Formats: sequence, C-alpha cells, structure tokens
Amino acid sequence: MVPYVRKSFYKHLQEALDIESAFVFGSQPEVKNYNDYSDENKRKIDEIEEFRAELGKAIYEDKVKDISILDYEFNKKDKYTMAFDDAYQRTERELKQAVEGMYHNLNTLQSRSGNQLPFTSINYGTCTLPEGRMVTKALLEGSIKGVGKVRKTPIFPCGIFQCMKGVNRKPGDPNYDLFQLALKSTAQRLYPNYANVDWSGNVGYDLNDPRTYFSTMGCRTANGFDINGFGQLKDGRGNICPVTIIMPTLAMEAKEEIRTQNFDPNKVIDIFLRLLNDKIYEAKDMLIERFDYICSQSPESAKFMYENGLMAGYVPEEGIRSALKHGTLALGQIGLAETLQILIGKDHTTEEGMELAKKIEALFKKRCAEFKEEYKLNFGVYYTPAENLCYTAMKKFKKRYGEIPNISDREYFTNSIHVPV
Repeated sequence: MVPYVRKSFYKHLQEALDIESAFVFGSQPEVKNYNDYSDENKRKIDEIEEFRAELGKAIYEDKVKDISILDYEFNKKDKYTMAFDDAYQRTERELKQAVEGMYHNLNTLQSRSGNQLPFTSINYGTCTLPEGRMVTKALLEGSIKGVGKVRKTPIFPCGIFQCMKGVNRKPGDPNYDLFQLALKSTAQRLYPNYANVDWSGNVGYDLNDPRTYFSTMGCRTANGFDINGFGQLKDGRGNICPVTIIMPTLAMEAKEEIRTQNFDPNKVIDIFLRLLNDKIYEAKDMLIERFDYICSQSPESAKFMYENGLMAGYVPEEGIRSALKHGTLALGQIGLAETLQILIGKDHTTEEGMELAKKIEALFKKRCAEFKEEYKLNFGVYYTPAENLCYTAMKKFKKRYGEIPNISDREYFTNSIHVPV
C-alpha cells in the first residue's frame, strides 16, 4: 500500500499548496496585479509555484511512489509546514475512509457459495515506513471502531499482527506503539490475532521481502516451505485441498477395541495412535486423489486464478499442475481436547494432557514431513477451523455414543487443537 499512500499524499500536497499560494495572493487584497506585489510576496509565490511544478512533474512521471512522505529534501516541510500538515491530515482521512469501506464490504458482500462472506485475512505490523505505519494504524483503529451505526465487531478480515524482534516486540522498537494498539483492539474486538515472524519454521525468509514472512490466509492458514522451488514465498500460493480427521471418534474406537478384545486398558493410547496412523495414511491418499483430479481440470475453468496471478508458477504447456504444485495439501484434525478426555480423562490444560497432545501432534508432523519428501508435494498439518464440521461431527458422535460428560455434553467439538472455551 505504501506507493499508493505516497501518491495520495503528494496529490493532497499540491492542493494544499494551491491554498497556501492563494493565501499569499490574498495577503494584499487591494493589489490586483502580480507585478504590484511586494518583492517578498513575489518570492514566496514564485517559490510555491516552482515547487508545485516540480511536484506535478513527479506525480505525472510516477516518481512520487518512491519518495517517502518524510523526505524533507523533496517536500521541503520546513518551508511549507501548513501545506504539509494539511496534506498529511487529508491523507489520513482518506485512508480512514478506505479502511471503513473495506471493513464494510468484507462484512456485507455475500459472494461465496451459500451466500457466505468472503473468508479473508490481512497481515500487518512490520512495515516501519511512515506510510506503512499509517496503514497499520488505520486498520487497527477501524477494527476498534467497529462496523456500521451500531459499531459491530467485524467478522472479516481476520486481522493478523506480525510480531517481529527489533520491530514491534519491546519498548523502543519502531512499531511498539502499534503493537500496543493491536493489544487494545484484541481486548475489545478479538482481532488481531498474532503471528510470530521469527518462528523457527520460517527459517530462510528474506528480511527485505515481506512476501516471505510467516503470514496467514483465509482462516489463518499458513503456507509452509515450498518443496518445489518457491521456498518461504507466501504470495501466489494457496491451500489446494484439506482432509480432516475426527479424532474423538478414533479415541472411542480405541476404547471399544480394548473392551471387545479384552486388551490391557493401559494400551488404549497405543491403540489410538495406531488407528490415527492408519487414518493419516488414508487422508494422504484422499488428498492425492483430490489433487490429481483438480490438476486434471482445464485452466479455462478458473481463468481468474492465472490471469490475476493468484497462483504463481503457471506454465501453459505444463498445465495447471505447474502452479498448483506450489500450494499445500492440508491434513486436518478436530477435537483434540475431547480426544484427551476420552483417553486419559483430562485435556491439555494439564501437564499430563499436554504431554499426550504433543505425542499426537508429533505423529501428524512426522507423517506430513515424510509425505512431502516422498511425493514432492507440500503436505502440511492443518488445524481445521471447523465452522460447520464441529457441529456435524458432534451430531453423528452423539447418535453413536450418546451424551458423555466433558466430551459430548455440548453442541460442538472443540476446534482442532484449541482448549475448550
């Protein structure tokens, strides 16, 4: 957004200089002719007009997109403080209105199947340029303000504040004030969530290229390292297909196996992990089948994707697989909390529960890493958002197993690896 904010600022600066020029002209209302002005006023007018011409040429030639708002040499702030401040305020006002429009549109446009709102994420927080800081500040203030007359909390976009050492984590960092504003927004509006750019899984990102930072899309899904050549690039990639494993059902099947086979009850975790391992392999086969089917489609079925560069790497002679191979195949899960309750009678808010949770997640991680190497496709662990699945899966679970305290005594399963709300 930075180049566009700059262009707006310099456009407003020209308008403000018009006003300043008119102000000088009007300082001697009895004088009608330029030649009759005092030498001092002539000098001021000439100087303003010269700067306006210089500015107009830069705007016309598209040079201002590279010149920061705070570039004193170019905008001569010390000479034109009033015009500068006026332009700055107009730019902030324009940005505020643009943010309001975006929040309004993303919370009212029903453009997906079943008239759903478009699932959107927006990542911010690491740009330290004045224009980037303006954008981040406007987004956070728009979130705090809310949408419409009643100031509703916006559902979308999912705001993601990117935490980064030396940029916004501690007092003295250039964007620490924006981190504080983000925390205020989270306290009042649930968003933003927070992403750790310095996470070890993001090793290899380019500090000078925000497109490679750890960031999320849609319902906070993150693209991992691309095994097919794009590395940590996040732009131009997406999640191709997910499959979700409903873990509480597997936990119940493990207990059922113990009971019917007269196995040692202490073996329930081993049996569950064996069943889970089998399901992970099944899910992998399903993902490959779906991926191959999607890759068999004609590029014409989704022209928008390649015409607008939404999926990078498209080579027409190679078909759409050339682009889709950079995306992810997501192996999802739901109901970790309930699974732990079934297996050991406590969830991962306890030490014992957390220990087992890590063992379960380590299996997902290990298998996805193996599949990624074997098939040269970006398999990854997916913490399923489960907006509808959490209800549907619970409905089927109750029908089969009835209502069990701390497990099926609610209307929904807990999302992915979350602790119960």
